Amino acid sequence: MDECERVCNRLGIMVRRQFACLGTIQHLKSKFGQGYTIEIKIRSTSDYTIMTNIQTFFLAQKQYHFEVKEITQSTGIFQSLRSTPAELFQFLEENKQRLNIGTYTISQTTLEQIFLSFGKE
Repeated sequence: MDECERVCNRLGIMVRRQFACLGTIQHLKSKFGQGYTIEIKIRSTSDYTIMTNIQTFFLAQKQYHFEVKEITQSTGIFQSLRSTPAELFQFLEENKQRLNIGTYTISQTTLEQIFLSFGKE
């Protein structure tokens, strides 16, 4: 899928020998994407409960519709289904100090995730 993103102007995905979608990479991501993925890394600390506290805090924020994808001792990956990048950046910046967040990234659904979601149908 990485090669498709680098080389193709338009992409079609077929399911059971019929086109399921056709368009530019950005069009497919916007139309069939599953929101945004947020990856959080906490500042180094010896407290092992920080990621648990962050997970609880995120799940309590009902307006962002967060889902937990993966949690480790120092990293958390969350999916937000109904938020804009601007809302997510504002939320993370406002809570960065309180939650001991060192770095974070917000990314759009990948082309591979979209392809796999069509494959499940």
